[in-house]
Amino acid sequence: MPRPRSPSRDALVENAMRQFWKYGYEATSVDDLVQSTGVGRGALYTEFGGKRDLFLACLEHYQDAAVTPGFEQVEADGAGLEAIQEFLDVRMATFRSMDLPGAGCLVGNTLTELAALDPEISRAVRSHYDRLTDGFANALSNEMGLKKHHKQVRELAAFIAYSAQGLWAFSRCAQSVREVQERADTLMEVIKLKVEAWGRAKRSV
Repeated sequence: MPRPRSPSRDALVENAMRQFWKYGYEATSVDDLVQSTGVGRGALYTEFGGKRDLFLACLEHYQDAAVTPGFEQVEADGAGLEAIQEFLDVRMATFRSMDLPGAGCLVGNTLTELAALDPEISRAVRSHYDRLTDGFANALSNEMGLKKHHKQVRELAAFIAYSAQGLWAFSRCAQSVREVQERADTLMEVIKLKVEAWGRAKRSV
């Protein structure tokens, strides 16, 4: 049974999440976590049992702290293509507010670093991608007049989810926001073309 959440625990996880996000799991030592969280080594082990369990808590916290604020409009009832555009615009605004190269996405970074090595972490990563796919399927189904689980909706939603993650990964080596923006614009153009093509095919039946 998980421990009850408290302001001090939330602050610990938030600071640890930012450490892992910036430097990765393997490059982050327990001493780094002690320094970044301001919590002693003994307290970290008492609260979480070790670095891995703290990292799993950080992945969970990332959903609330970083994913939901930028993605809930895509998941909302009645969302359409404008919600997907807003999602991309919010991320571009975030990139403009920071220096690039950036830290990318914590889950995307974890996918390449750890997912193949740890089944529990792999499930957490997969859950994130499933959430993105479900959210994009919600917006596409409203736009296309199809059920969320229609094959074409799911395929396009999955394509958007993995393409968006590719954008965030690319931000880790991009030298300017313009580079990322151009690719985001291309992604949105492809989405619109796919939706328009479906509409034309539907009208011709």
